[in-house]
Amino acid sequence: MLTKDLKMTKKVTISSDNISPKQWSALLLELNIMKAAWRPFAKLEVHGKEFKKVIKWGTRKYDEKEEE
Repeated sequence: MLTKDLKMTKKVTISSDNISPKQWSALLLELNIMKAAWRPFAKLEVHGKEFKKVIKWGTRKYDEKEEE
């Protein structure tokens, strides 16, 4: 009988050849919202081209000063 909690890494890959930069940014922002919503249930990691940069610009407030 197996009573230990088995932790397995699960991975999903999303790819597209015909997505615009604006659509790509929106997709990354939506994935970040989903990641935050799932935080109580699971630790999710999102990786993508310039993910941190898109999230930084997409989640800042209108009158917020830019940090270097």
